[in-house]
Amino acid sequence: MARELTDKFDVLCFETLNLKGMQRLWGRKISDIAFGNFLQILEWVAKKKGKQVVFIDTWYPSSKTCSHCGHVLKELDLSVRQWRCPSCQNVNDRDENAAINICAVGASTVKLGDVRQAMPAIAV
Repeated sequence: MARELTDKFDVLCFETLNLKGMQRLWGRKISDIAFGNFLQILEWVAKKKGKQVVFIDTWYPSSKTCSHCGHVLKELDLSVRQWRCPSCQNVNDRDENAAINICAVGASTVKLGDVRQAMPAIAV
């Protein structure tokens, strides 16, 4: 539902990443990507076209939160790509689940539709 809402109202939702931490893990690969520059250009283009960009808090547990029932895992190793929710038994793909949660938090931040309020995000 959140994805349809963000599409309908032209809202782009992103998770702010800890690039310094990622650089320690993966080294120069992250630096070469210039992800920060990409986001700056994206914000500029979005503002020019009258669209809204929402950045989700870096520490929001988007991968560890079940997008089906809202249960939050205490731990989720980076190598785990799929996990079964102990609460509702839904099988979650790590990346798809995080994307759904990021859309839901972004939609709730800009108050689109009836989505549960989650940890705060920054609307730009």
